[in-house]
Amino acid sequence: MAEKTKEAANQAQEVAAEIGRLLTKVEKLKGELAPKDEELARETEACKQDTAQAYLVRFEEAIRQVSGLYLDLDYSQLGLGKVVVDGQLRDG
Repeated sequence: MAEKTKEAANQAQEVAAEIGRLLTKVEKLKGELAPKDEELARETEACKQDTAQAYLVRFEEAIRQVSGLYLDLDYSQLGLGKVVVDGQLRDG
């Protein structure tokens, strides 16, 4: 019985040591990933800004093209946040 208890205690120590090693490795990996995470967040924000700017430029170009074809229409109510509901232009 004492032998089994000693063996179980040794196994528990080995498991605890392995858990400690794994936790250390996890912390090291977190440290390595933090700068990459920050860089990815910056790149994501830059992509969002670029996309919004491109959308705005294309919207404005579409308004210029349509206004060139239909000179007598009032385009002042058009906007990026507008939607058509039941044939009426409304804030989206």
